[in-house]
Amino acid sequence: MSLKEICQPIKADLESYEIEFRSLLKSHVFLVDKVIQYIIANKGKRLRPILVILASRLHNSNGKVLDSRNLRAAAIMELLHTASLVHDDVVDSSDQRRGLPSVNSIWKNKVSVLMGDYLFSKALLAMLSLRSMRAYEIISETAERMAQGELLGVERSKDFRLEEETYFRLIADKTASLLAAACQLGAVSSSDDEQDIDSMKTFGENLGIAFQIRDDLLDILGKEKKTGKPIGNDIRDNKVTLPLIHALRQARKSDARRIIRMIKRSPKRQEIKEIFAFVEQHGGIDYAMKKADEYIELANQALERYPDTPYKASLQKLVAFITTRES
Repeated sequence: MSLKEICQPIKADLESYEIEFRSLLKSHVFLVDKVIQYIIANKGKRLRPILVILASRLHNSNGKVLDSRNLRAAAIMELLHTASLVHDDVVDSSDQRRGLPSVNSIWKNKVSVLMGDYLFSKALLAMLSLRSMRAYEIISETAERMAQGELLGVERSKDFRLEEETYFRLIADKTASLLAAACQLGAVSSSDDEQDIDSMKTFGENLGIAFQIRDDLLDILGKEKKTGKPIGNDIRDNKVTLPLIHALRQARKSDARRIIRMIKRSPKRQEIKEIFAFVEQHGGIDYAMKKADEYIELANQALERYPDTPYKASLQKLVAFITTRES
């Protein structure tokens, strides 16, 4: 099942969304337009706007093309996501994004930080046009959670004794909050029922956590040609992921200390293979897969209250797609 097939019921909506998204990014500064063109040309899967649109349709399946309010909500989520990626690449000193040079590797950090700020400001202006206090609350809370998650990540970076509870709080704020907000905004733009909004938050939050666990696993199990980044990148960057947390906890203390020392001294390719073997031997991969499955089940349970429609089916297929993806 491809993403194109999953999105077939909202094909016309996505075409309208693209027009709305591009219109929000227009400026009168040549440099801004140049960077924006580069970002748009190298866009990802559009997962967040897809979630907004599917959630909107789930609560309003009248068959008509979505109005500008729904489409603007989708554009806001993509603006927030793109802004966070631009800032993340500066914070992480990343020189690649989706297998291509990152914005900061081409235009340096000063331009990248300002471009991230520009995208955030565009999201705020678009948010005002929704004229919804509930939408404002959701987006403001999400921005706070994302920043909080990033700072917690900085505070606990290279902490190989990170508690599992803290890991889940970190990824919930840093990654899952944005997917939850996308689903909530979709509900808000089509429904006033708080139960609908809560169900969509539950769906998006659990989907986001499963998404991040899958990302952890891809660093070990993925293929560089598909992921667009070197395998073992998290290890090289001393990022603490769920498979590693579990393996370190299960191993003898002396073995765990040896692996931690190896990671801290910027491991070479052969050492990375040894670290991966350690993670697998101590059940890290199986454990992470099991936890991802638990969150996938919780996400699917949040959809059970809705009648069967093509939009519900697409959301269910999307869960399977992004949690078994290879890139």
